[in-house]
Amino acid sequence: MPKKKDVRPLAHVPEVLPRFGTDGWRAIIAEQFTFDNVRKIAAAATRYLRDTDQRGRPIVVGYDTRFLSAEFARAFAETAARCGATVWLAKSITPTPMLSFAVTHSRAALGVMITASHNPYAYNGIKFKGPYGGPAMADLTQAIERYLHALSSAALAQELGGKLIEKDFAPAYWRQVERFLDLRTLRRFPGKVVFDAMHGAGIATVDAFLRGQKVRVASVRSDINPLFDGGGPEPIAQNLEALRAAVRTEKAMLGLATDGDADRFGVLDEKGRFVQLHDLMPLLFEYIIESRGWSGDVVRTTSMHDTIDRIAATYGRQVVEVPVGFKNVCEKMLAHDVLIGGEESGGFGYKKHLPERDGILSCLLVVEMLAARQNSISQLVRDLRKRTGPFAYGRIDKHFPVATLRENFLELREAPPKTIAGIHVERVSTVDGIKFYLADGSWMLMRISDTEPLGRIYVGSHNDETVQKILAAGAARLFRKR
Repeated sequence: MPKKKDVRPLAHVPEVLPRFGTDGWRAIIAEQFTFDNVRKIAAAATRYLRDTDQRGRPIVVGYDTRFLSAEFARAFAETAARCGATVWLAKSITPTPMLSFAVTHSRAALGVMITASHNPYAYNGIKFKGPYGGPAMADLTQAIERYLHALSSAALAQELGGKLIEKDFAPAYWRQVERFLDLRTLRRFPGKVVFDAMHGAGIATVDAFLRGQKVRVASVRSDINPLFDGGGPEPIAQNLEALRAAVRTEKAMLGLATDGDADRFGVLDEKGRFVQLHDLMPLLFEYIIESRGWSGDVVRTTSMHDTIDRIAATYGRQVVEVPVGFKNVCEKMLAHDVLIGGEESGGFGYKKHLPERDGILSCLLVVEMLAARQNSISQLVRDLRKRTGPFAYGRIDKHFPVATLRENFLELREAPPKTIAGIHVERVSTVDGIKFYLADGSWMLMRISDTEPLGRIYVGSHNDETVQKILAAGAARLFRKR
């Protein structure tokens, strides 16, 4: 007779409530990103708005193409309505910039976007938007988090007066885009465009708009696929092979892509080569000044090269450098006259639009710029480099155990190296991550992601060979096994 197994009761595992990151929360679906947690966050946000006398203004909710995003959005909206809020829920898949514009257009108290942006397919998340239509600042997300952690149980307070209304946010957003763009110029684009939605919320946006303006366009990855071809929908060079192949096959003049929630973008030239955002930002800044004559300065993150600084100086405009994260850019755009604000990872915001990244508008503005210049993006970059000098750039994003990453990171902060790749370190900044300024004019920034177990290294220099040497030296330190 078999021995009876020793069956012991499972130890109680304490519930772990979400901790928010830069402008919200991201987590792995079904592990921590659950319907129960989404409902608790909805209750916490609604109670916060009630206690700060903002119940008279709606909460606007949108969602992307990720697994169960529509269902999570409805769970949030229904819960908030049961807690007494008026909620406007998107009727269909909504890009983040469209949701952000809906916040300002409806004078909402809060915007909620169900998305994990460019994170791998296993993640989902919640982005909060302030009433100004940009990333929620720390005081707002921290307040909602405090309310969340003060909830004593999963039971949600029921209040009368709440309601849920389904809305189509697209028409108002597209009217705004048409106001911003010079459509007569855009229609003169001399070639063909290929647009890659990367299976994300940008599906039927840039390409549909261009077709409506009689610009020749082809589409790739324009179907919903929550697996995102097995990775993350981030429009960086290594993720755009499908777009690169289509640009060559279609003999297109330009390749454009948006990330999972369409607030960031990427560009390929006519040969399928990736165009650095370090170059696109000064080109777009200069074009807006020359075509529209608008005032305003520049805000850029510390991960951006100083090319934009040099161009801005020729127009007598100031440049403010801020830590990585668009909420830092947004904060400056709200407080000052800023023409363009941007970050290296593909997010630009513009005056007279939103203090928010908009990958859709950025793509369309690139088309308008090339139509006005009657030139290729590769030629515009070459001309820019003749004026500002050579520049090469590289970046490493690597998943790595967080505890080891933090240990290595702390060691680098406390005892920074005297040389990197044989080049003397002139100074070190710890304003955001660790940034090393080298004697030859090169720089290296190291950061740890707050949304996934990931280390990032950014390098700018004068040529690709030096970039690769510095990246390798940085990787040997940040990703060192212990």
